[in-house]
Amino acid sequence: DRAIADYTQAIALNPDFAVAYNNRGVAYRNKGEFDQAIADFIQAIALDPEFARAYYGRGLAYRQQGDETQAAADLKRAYELDPNLDHR
Repeated sequence: DRAIADYTQAIALNPDFAVAYNNRGVAYRNKGEFDQAIADFIQAIALDPEFARAYYGRGLAYRQQGDETQAAADLKRAYELDPNLDHR
């Protein structure tokens, strides 16, 4: 919750900071709040369409929701953008 609050503040200070949306999305995903996570990953991708880690995070969130089709598409796109993406 604290990470979400911190990233929310970072976004308020700089609404064009794709990394903050991505990181808040990760925090939401870790809490099981997949709709909020996906919304943040969508915003991160809108700000930076080549942000591989945001596609990866969104793919994981879709997978956790049971949407394997969208998950596969996002994970494929993530690895197209960054074949060396560290997925730990």
